[in-house]
Amino acid sequence: MNTDKIKILPDNLINKIAAGEVVERPVSVVKELVENSLDAGAENIYIEIKDGGKSYIEVSDDGRGMDESNLLLAFERHATSKISEFDDLQKILTMGFRGEALPSIASVSMVEAVSKPKGAQDGTLAVIKAGTISEVKPSPSKYSTQIKVKSLFFNVPARKKFLSFDDREYKSIYTYFKKVSVSRPDIGFKLVNNDKTVFDLKPQTLEDRIRSLFPEIDEDELLKTENSLGSYAIKGFIGKAGLARKFKDNQFLFINGRIVESKMASFNIVNMYQNLIEPGYYPFYILFIDMPPHELDVNVHPSKLTVKFSDEQKVKRLITEAVGHSLKDASSITALSSQTETKEHLYEPAQIPQMQVKEQTAPYASKPEEKFFRPDEKNIGTRVLKINNELIVSENIWQMHDQYIFIQVESGSLIIDQHVAHERILYEKSIKAFADSPMPSQALLFPVRVDLSFEDRIVLTEMKEYLNKIGFILNEFGQNTFIIEETPMGLSSGDEKKELLDLIDNYKLYRKNKMDTMESVAASYACKRAIKAGKKLSKDEMLDLINDLFQCEFPHVCPHGRPVIIDLSLKELNKRFKRE
Repeated sequence: MNTDKIKILPDNLINKIAAGEVVERPVSVVKELVENSLDAGAENIYIEIKDGGKSYIEVSDDGRGMDESNLLLAFERHATSKISEFDDLQKILTMGFRGEALPSIASVSMVEAVSKPKGAQDGTLAVIKAGTISEVKPSPSKYSTQIKVKSLFFNVPARKKFLSFDDREYKSIYTYFKKVSVSRPDIGFKLVNNDKTVFDLKPQTLEDRIRSLFPEIDEDELLKTENSLGSYAIKGFIGKAGLARKFKDNQFLFINGRIVESKMASFNIVNMYQNLIEPGYYPFYILFIDMPPHELDVNVHPSKLTVKFSDEQKVKRLITEAVGHSLKDASSITALSSQTETKEHLYEPAQIPQMQVKEQTAPYASKPEEKFFRPDEKNIGTRVLKINNELIVSENIWQMHDQYIFIQVESGSLIIDQHVAHERILYEKSIKAFADSPMPSQALLFPVRVDLSFEDRIVLTEMKEYLNKIGFILNEFGQNTFIIEETPMGLSSGDEKKELLDLIDNYKLYRKNKMDTMESVAASYACKRAIKAGKKLSKDEMLDLINDLFQCEFPHVCPHGRPVIIDLSLKELNKRFKRE
């Protein structure tokens, strides 16, 4: 085969290549079709999916609709009603404009499209398979336009095998649905998943739309914000510190009505929450920016999510002034300060049990040489531990910067990171609890109700069996609602909901790193409950921590693979001071 000869690619191959840019997953199809409905002036949009969108996607609307000639033309590449000359690219206000979406979708699926001009009785049905129109005929329809996409990537198996399982694909569609429906509260949206209605939203105010989409958020947890700089304006809501999570799922930015992603905006908003939320947490926000369209470039990528600003500094100032003003409002300062006052309490570690003299038990009984610590009963009033057959008195153990524990040994010193050491201890205790020894729990006098987003409900359902074994006893109470009946020992009253949400967020991180469900729950619990760097420990607490650590099966590494212990030998010190 001669690969050097230049040739024109056939349309079906061109469309498949374009589909690789435009149609990455089922959510890409939903996004493109919904954007077309918005551009058609729809007042109500109906979305139905099955099997995460892999087998079936339908988007229907009551917009302007199309006659037969325009319907067929819509499936031709680079056919669009939204731009006609180059200058139009400098002032784009429509959601779609490239003319690639429908032909790209049709090239990798089987499509049935019905459309009629608004007010007409009958429309036209077009059936397209793998980019080829196989049937065109008159058809009645209750919608202005109805697009059904079946068997996505049926003719591109290499793409199909990279799709995730159904719930994950559905989660992406669900997340997009929240974004688009909050961006246009004036439009009715309905989402049906596997024949079950998830949302049926009528046109409403932004405040009511937020309540409909985020039942887990209390109204008093949101702060209204707005600002203007010349022809630039911003308005919306930001969350108080208590709504911060470890993921950016609840960050919504819209520019001229378009869903966008902006690292600059996200960074500057998070920066305004300094000292209010912990590092690694992200605040909740729903913000709308209006600006002259010619000062915004949305033509950066076919997904149309990434944008460029001609005056980035002005946008930055617009955002930071709005968010900063709201956070400094007297009522929000009161709420936020009460949150931060309890921060140390919220993250107080579970009490380390006092050391007890025990007989050697499995799994350590088979390895007597690895029983590192044993109190010396001859030294009344002084606690003595044994490390590798060397007796260590408590006076030779100290804490540096409330973060590292130093142990003087004959060969030099051991340095222990107290946080990751406690993580290793709690991780192994959790694994043991999952196997045969559930941890004790404390019953709540007043059970706590927790309303979750759809995404968090899916995650919690995965975790629930293992959470029960570490002391979090949960019962379902409706579609996305759980009741906390019991909690792990030592968890303070009032912290139950935050503790559970943090466990969910940590779990997402570990699952992302390919850890299995059991390991992810154990690592999540260990990370959440472990003592933090900056926590001052008494001598007894340090000794207890060390004792528990060296009874672990793998004491030298934390669940994330970070070192727990560093051995700093006298030989190394002498070498560094050139004493050898």
